[in-house]
This record gives sequence, C-alpha cells and structure tokens, in this order.
Amino acid sequence: MMLKLPRISSLALTLAGVLGFTFLSPTGVPAAEFPNKPVIIQVPFAPGGGADRTFRLFAPYLSKELGVPVKVTNVAGGGGWVSWSQVTSNWTAERDDHKLGVVNIPHIFSMLNPEMKRKETLESFNFLAWHSYDPGLWLVRWDDDRFRDLDDVIAYAEKNPLIVAVGSHGGDDHVGMAFAAKAVPALKNVKMIFSDTGDNGKIQFLLGKNVDMVAGNVGYYINGIIERKMRPITVLHDEPWPLLPSVATFQETTGKPNITYAGRTLATANGLSEEKREIYLAAIEKAMSNPEYIQKERANRNVLMFRKGDDMWDLLRAGQKVAEDAAYWEESKK
Repeated sequence: MMLKLPRISSLALTLAGVLGFTFLSPTGVPAAEFPNKPVIIQVPFAPGGGADRTFRLFAPYLSKELGVPVKVTNVAGGGGWVSWSQVTSNWTAERDDHKLGVVNIPHIFSMLNPEMKRKETLESFNFLAWHSYDPGLWLVRWDDDRFRDLDDVIAYAEKNPLIVAVGSHGGDDHVGMAFAAKAVPALKNVKMIFSDTGDNGKIQFLLGKNVDMVAGNVGYYINGIIERKMRPITVLHDEPWPLLPSVATFQETTGKPNITYAGRTLATANGLSEEKREIYLAAIEKAMSNPEYIQKERANRNVLMFRKGDDMWDLLRAGQKVAEDAAYWEESKK
C-alpha cells in the first residue's frame, strides 16, 4: 500500500492551501519544572537548507510555549546519520532531555540499504511529532517545448535518454524517480544527476540545460513556477495538491501510485519520561497553531501538518513501504 493521507473537506483543503495543515486544538503546557534550561533543536544538515530554515523559524514560537530559549544547532554528515546516530544511540533520557532531533523522511530509510549495514529501525527513534509535509514535484524549463505534461516526458524517454536532477541519494527525489523507473517501463533507463548543493544546484542544472527535468518539492519551486522559469509536470501525491490544483498527479497519468514527499519530524532521547514527552507535544502543537507562525510558513510555502501517536506512526510506516517498493539502493549497484 502506498501512503494515503486522510481525506479532508474541500473547505479544509482551501484553508490548507492558505494556512497549511494545522488542524489543531489549543493545548496548554502543563505546569512543571521542566524544561528548566535552553532546549536544543538538532538539524541533521548544514545551515541554509530547508530543514534548517524551517526550524529556525519555528524556534521562537516553541520557546514561547516552553518558557525557555530554543536554539537550533547543525550536526551534518553521513546523509543525516551523524546526527541520527547520536539521537538513537548516544542520547540519554537524563543528559539529553533538553534536546530535540529533526528526523527527515524518507531520508532515514537509507538504513534499509544493505550496503549501509545499519542496525537502526523506525523503532530506534523516539518520535514525538510530525511537523511538515511537502509532496514531490517534477518540473521542466518553462520554454522547453518538448514537454507539456507527464505523457510527453514518458513518450520522450521511450526514445531518448532522459536526464533528471535530484537531491541526495536516498532522499525523496531519488525515491520518487526510482519508484517511477519500476512502475513505468519507459522510465527504466532515466539517468539521475545528484546535486550536492541542494535545490539551488538542481535549478542551475535545469536552467543551464544540463538536464531535461528536475525533481523537487512543491513548496520550494512555487516561486519558479510563478516567475515562469519552470513548468510543473506532475505531483507525487494521491490527489491534486491544493497549491497546484491543475497539475495532474503521477497516478492520474500513469495509473500507478507514486507518493513521495519531504517530511520533517521531531524526536527525542529514548526513554524520556511520558510527562516530559507530553510537555513537548503540547508546546509543539500550540506553537504550530500560532497564527503568526502559520503566516510565516505560508510565505515559505511550507505546509504544516501536526501528527502524533498512531497517526504519526501510520505515516512513518507507509513512508517506509514506499522506500521498500522503490528499492532505490539497488541503483548503487549498477
């Protein structure tokens, strides 16, 4: 089964496009002596990326709810695993109870690659909450008359090499393309060019005519669409996305579900007491309900989507199933 998000009303979808997925109820932080010192949000990538930008924006609103300073630090390396190894193996409930780790989906599913020889599973992480969700998007140059839609891309790929710029190995761009190569025979021999400079590098590849198409996420590429530099080809979601309602999904065009996305979650040290977890959860939920914060994330085109408990775990497990079906790690053996 592919990831299936809960259906919501057309009115709610309209609001979601304006405000983000923040169907939240105000919840106060319990009166307690915790936290009693600054809280750290540890981002697993270098400064300047999407996760870094998002949580630096979020930090002051979480600080307001927790009543202590909230600072963002960056622990980059290993495709995120330098940080995630600390979160799962080195953090302790006593020493690191004032730390929150950012865990990116589907990036952590690189642990499924046998060549990585990692022992971690989803259960190795003490997940707190899902924070945001940005579906996959494929784009071409606005003035590229070869491609008007996904059917054109597939027809071209049947007869010609198709070169696509994607982000990191094991990221959502890679997963989406790898799954497409399995689902649609014409896309089997697509050549992926990995960008070590993130979305800026991918955009340079595309506009410089070094690649035919770029794989990214809706939020980051909206401005390029508005400026008529790039044309959206398809959205990797189970239904049209509110920010791009006229763009067909991969499934609508091919009949094959291909649902990939950039998801950001927050985790904490294993063994953290339930009382402290509840304090964090209440603060995160209320901070994400702050209208000022919602407006700022709206300007970033970042869609907030608070989930916890079973709802969060359903998303996590569905995301892992997508990665398993794509088996993107097989690309490294070719």
